[in-house]
Amino acid sequence: MTPLRIAMVNIPFRLPSDERQWITVPPQGYGGIQWIVANKIKGLLELGHEVFLLGAPGSPRTHPRLTVVPAGEPEDIRAWLKSAPVDVVNDYSCGKVDPIELPPGVGLVASHHMTTRPSYPAGCVYASKAQREQCGGGADAPVIPIGVDPSLYRPGDRKDDFLLFMGRISPFKGALEAAAFARAAGRRLLMAGPAWEPEYLDRIMGEYGDHVTLVGEVGGQERMDLLATAAAILVLSQPVPGPWGGTWCEPGATVVSEAAASGTPVVGTSNGCLAEIVPAVGEVVGFGTGFDEREARAVLSRLPSPAQARKAAIRCWGHVEIARRYEAVYRDVLAGARWS
Repeated sequence: MTPLRIAMVNIPFRLPSDERQWITVPPQGYGGIQWIVANKIKGLLELGHEVFLLGAPGSPRTHPRLTVVPAGEPEDIRAWLKSAPVDVVNDYSCGKVDPIELPPGVGLVASHHMTTRPSYPAGCVYASKAQREQCGGGADAPVIPIGVDPSLYRPGDRKDDFLLFMGRISPFKGALEAAAFARAAGRRLLMAGPAWEPEYLDRIMGEYGDHVTLVGEVGGQERMDLLATAAAILVLSQPVPGPWGGTWCEPGATVVSEAAASGTPVVGTSNGCLAEIVPAVGEVVGFGTGFDEREARAVLSRLPSPAQARKAAIRCWGHVEIARRYEAVYRDVLAGARWS
């Protein structure tokens, strides 16, 4: 089939440590959406398509068929798209792209990774069935999980004794519950991620500081090493108020596929997408902090081996297969497909 020209619109954010720069694709440090976009781009390039990246000026140009467009501000993105030399726009910017403003014949696919209703649901793709239901998507709307590039993650056959929490240190992400699980299991917890809620962090350290080591925001090789050497990763998202209002429903959980691709099994709750993806690579536990020693240690004993976790990650979420599923959606949209 004829290769497609695809505009990939990253959600634009300034770098908190230097607002003169943008968070790039891949990100310099913490960044969930940026990793999703990076893996998607790589898969599409491997399938032979041409990609134009917007919303992340300064990103590395890693392939001859990748063009990094110097458009970060929403108005600059929209201006470029008005005369875009592309077949389809894949929007990760949460509705900053209006299909009415696109040139005739250009298709729009919106990859939705929030818990709010999408701005343009007719071309929306969801990361999980739970997210689709939470956001009011119809049963005919596509669900494509978050992809992972296995080549970026070294298989961690040799594991250290620590457990890992990696993500925003916030109530809805279950950082406190991760600390409680680690204490019950008698393990050290390395907590890696930004802490933007100081009172919440103080509570964690006050109650569980004897088992928690704060690592802070990590990126690059340090991040990969943590993912590869952890005995397990704790993804204990909670049904509490989320950052965009309403009860938090975990939409896609990038870190699950990343950890599993590193050979690190997952302990997760059943919040949102986790009920759909964690069983392939780990164990599901209950909400809250009420873990006892026997329960926590039994959970860890039942986890899959590093080889089993990585094999499942590649089978379920390999970046080329996920890109191929998106390619089918792009062609459907260009042929006139819409859904509720």
